[in-house]
This record gives sequence, structure tokens and C-alpha cells, in this order.
Amino acid sequence: MAKTVVKTRAIVLHSIKYGDNSLIVKMLTEEEGLQSFMVKNVFGKKSKMKAALFQNMTLLDIVSESGNGSLSFIKELSLAHYYKDIPTNIKKSTIIFFISELLSKTITESETDTALFDFIFNSMIWLDEAENDYVNFPIFFAIRLSAYLGFFPNIDTYSEGSCFDLLDGNFKKTQNDIYQMEPELSRAFYDISASQQLSNSATQHLSLKERRLLLENISTYYKLHVEDMRELSSYEILKTVFES
Repeated sequence: MAKTVVKTRAIVLHSIKYGDNSLIVKMLTEEEGLQSFMVKNVFGKKSKMKAALFQNMTLLDIVSESGNGSLSFIKELSLAHYYKDIPTNIKKSTIIFFISELLSKTITESETDTALFDFIFNSMIWLDEAENDYVNFPIFFAIRLSAYLGFFPNIDTYSEGSCFDLLDGNFKKTQNDIYQMEPELSRAFYDISASQQLSNSATQHLSLKERRLLLENISTYYKLHVEDMRELSSYEILKTVFES
């Protein structure tokens, strides 16, 4: 089988050390969807591809080569966007940790999805450049991501005083199920779901308790709609950082 060379933008989702001097890196690519790469000699002093380039959610331009195996190889790479604030901002770095884990546990198919890729890529740049109004970004991102995964909330069913049903994704008049949010929290959930802006000033007034409850409910929402979805270990860290 002939080798295939592809030039594409890519987002690092996760990397693990392989042997003494290599990494296996899972990336979401613009041209080929979810792909795994073998990157050799990343820890050597003379290496052109340093391990630091493969941290979670790094945005890259790569030229890759694939052959008969399940792993592709990177021939060339460069940063597609240089993060200016995320590496030194503990809250943003924690958000990145949460998002990379969320994506790693929900994106399992290798099909190309340009709209999904653009959403994630542009969201990361927005987060890096945001000076304020990003406190609700993890909530907004997770809700918007659900649209690309096929279970976005049916916001057309919302009316004042209704409750969001996590099981079927609709807003309902009565609260009679263990998977329903109370009306006040459902209103905040609706406001974020209906917003088209990553910065949603209408919900900046959320209390720490409301933000925590929204994160808990969104975590449950994902577990109900993503097959074999495991608990997000980064959730507790994210909650702690944003409540400090």
C-alpha cells in the first residue's frame, strides 16, 4: 500500500509516552478527523519536534504520512496559533484540561467533520485571547459541543418556569423526574444554550453554586447521551479552581 501524505491543521487531544523518547499522540485533524500519530525522539536535545508541542489542545499545522499501520507519522509541523495567556493562566489552563478530557471521551469516530473542527479550533483561540467574561466558557463549550455530537438541547421547547429534562433533552412544564433541573437553573441553562456568543454577559451573574450545579448537570447529560461515557476526572479540579 502506497504511503499517503496529508497537510492539515490539527488539535492535540492527548499524548502518552512511548518508550524512552517517543510519544503516541491523538489529534483531531481538519482533513482526516481523529488520528493517532507516532512521534519519535521528542525528548532529545537535538529533536526538531519537542514534547512541549504536543500538550493538550495545542493547535498545529502538520504534514503527516500514513502507511499500512494504524499509526501515522508527522513529517513536518508548526504552531497554528501560539497561546499567549493560557500557559500562565491557571483558570484557563484548567479549562483546557477539562475540554481535552471531554473531547477525548466523546470524539471516538475518525470521520472528517470540518464544522466540529472549526468550532473547537476557534473556541481555543477565543479563550486564549479573552481578557474577561470567560468564566462560563466550560459550560457554554460543553453545551455547544453536544450539537455536533447529536444531542443539543431542544431550546424550542423552553417556556418561563419550565424544567430541563436531561434524559430526553426537552424543557417541560412540570418537575417530576430525577433527571430534571429546577426552573431557575433551567433558565440559566437555556440562556447559555440559546446564546451564539462565547461570552454571554446575561449569565455572568451566576452564583458559584449555580455554576457548580450546571457543571454537574451537564456531566450527567453527557453520561446519559454518550455511550460508555466515564466520569470526567477534570470536573472536580475545574470546580475547585473556579470556586477559589
